[in-house]
Amino acid sequence: MEVFLRQPPQSRFHFQRTIYRIFLAVVSLLSFLIPCLGQEIGAYKTRASGDFNQVSIWEVWNGSAWESTSQKPGSTTDIYIDQGHTLRLLGPESVKSLYLHAGAGAGQKLNLNSFNLDVYGVLAAFSGPAPGQSRGAWNSQNWIGNSPNSTLTFKGESRVIVDKASWSAQTTQSRFGVIFDPGTGQELTLQAPFKALSIRVRSGTLHQKNDVSSSSSPCYTLSFNTENSIYGSGPFGTFTVESGATFRSVCNGLLIHRGGSTPAFLVEVHRDATLLLEGQDPKMEAANFSLEGTLIFRGNQGTMNFLASSLFSSSKPNLVKHLVVDGDADVIMPTNLVLQGNLLQMGQGGFQLAPTQLTLSGGEDQSLQAQTLLIGSLILQKPAGKVSLGADLSIYRSLTMVEGVLDFQGHDLAINTSSLGTFDYQGGSWHKLGQFSFFGLPSLLTPTSGTFPFEDLANGGFRGLQILGPTPVGGNLNIQFIEQGGANHDANFQDVDGKEILYQLNSHFKVSANPHLGQEELELRISADSLLLDQVVDLRVVSRGQAAPGISIPGVLEKYPWAKRKLRWADLFDTELTIGSYREATVLPLRRKIDKESRVRF
Repeated sequence: MEVFLRQPPQSRFHFQRTIYRIFLAVVSLLSFLIPCLGQEIGAYKTRASGDFNQVSIWEVWNGSAWESTSQKPGSTTDIYIDQGHTLRLLGPESVKSLYLHAGAGAGQKLNLNSFNLDVYGVLAAFSGPAPGQSRGAWNSQNWIGNSPNSTLTFKGESRVIVDKASWSAQTTQSRFGVIFDPGTGQELTLQAPFKALSIRVRSGTLHQKNDVSSSSSPCYTLSFNTENSIYGSGPFGTFTVESGATFRSVCNGLLIHRGGSTPAFLVEVHRDATLLLEGQDPKMEAANFSLEGTLIFRGNQGTMNFLASSLFSSSKPNLVKHLVVDGDADVIMPTNLVLQGNLLQMGQGGFQLAPTQLTLSGGEDQSLQAQTLLIGSLILQKPAGKVSLGADLSIYRSLTMVEGVLDFQGHDLAINTSSLGTFDYQGGSWHKLGQFSFFGLPSLLTPTSGTFPFEDLANGGFRGLQILGPTPVGGNLNIQFIEQGGANHDANFQDVDGKEILYQLNSHFKVSANPHLGQEELELRISADSLLLDQVVDLRVVSRGQAAPGISIPGVLEKYPWAKRKLRWADLFDTELTIGSYREATVLPLRRKIDKESRVRF
């Protein structure tokens, strides 16, 4: 006999599913509206005030009731400091999560007593008997403390360590420092404001989130103790990112300050540390900045503003080590910026440097790697090291060469493209420059405005080119230096005065000027640094294989030996110029000979 099971009608299934969904929705809503902490089996709570290692003050949750314990809590157990109790450390200790009772009359809850407490879970506040209900932190006197040597250290795997529902920056008078030390590759996330005496990111990543639920508080801000009677009313608090660690912020607004309109005392990013900014308009208020690590901007669209401050007592964060754009958004750079390290474009976004006066300084090699390098004004002031460029460099206004090396890697340089700036040469040199263009020449070229400091790497030595004298109004100048090793020792042509030119340097200049019809008289010089000379007066400015335009002037020694020539502005029309000599003892440079033992001699 076959047995047939009668299936309930579809309407009945639909009704059951609908009731079940409504039930789940109600439970979820209640969970959201009434956040409640549920203790784990093995969690500890205080039964009285006392010392951390005093077993008699602790009770442990067995799954259905609190009971006495025979040992103190450790790094794998949560602890609850209950209402009316104060817990004191007598040495370094560890816990999983730390829950503190908060509310009127809470008093001091955790006396760190100048020791450190490692936290491997979360930090949270609660109201009511433990485990209670989530609430924000409490602002009573010294709620957590009690000295600058007292610290909480967050360790362990990646996680959210504070949440808006159970923490806040109301610990305005707590006296403790906080250390974020989860280890390499781990990330600790802040989803609530945080306040302490000092804040230190020791390893891994500290991730500062936005408060997306409120437009008036766009950032979970980091801030510092506001007890003016103890720490003064001015800037206070140090924020530190140590070597190898990262501070990551998505905030569009205030990231760090002391409190109210008072800045922190110091924001420091150590060498090999990273400050990663993803918000459109990041601000840090600090009296002092020390940005020795890497500053990364990562925006998804549009433009981002450079890190800024706005308070009168804050300094401007405009002295940085390394700068990186890693995203699709351009970064609008500040009016003045001092860069001591590298400038690197890793994404589609670039550096908007047109309004910026950029100073390159420091004693280490630097690299500027971007698709375009368009800079308002540039100052090179490097006592050591060189700057390598990965693109053509265009300077809208002024270039000031104080000291140091610009290595163009074959790229071009254009200066004063606005015709509103200047060129000021005091020292330094150019390596491997493709073509140099000087727009809007001044009415008079002097040793500071008319010295173009090329380096002859093929032969060794400074191969400066000077053009001195009046220029046509609005004149432009183009120079190309072609480096070729050695010299032509069989030049054998006559200069305009009949002197036989015996030697001619292979490295040479191509010079052109606009307009072509200027009759202004100029003096042109080429330096003969590191070339073997008998007498300085042996030197001549010549064209390749023939006499140069104009009239030869005897060479002079002014820091370097200089070959000189007098000519007119109109003569600078696709002219090739180099150094020659008419005396056999001046061989420009030395001809090398190799003996039978393959030793080089001169």
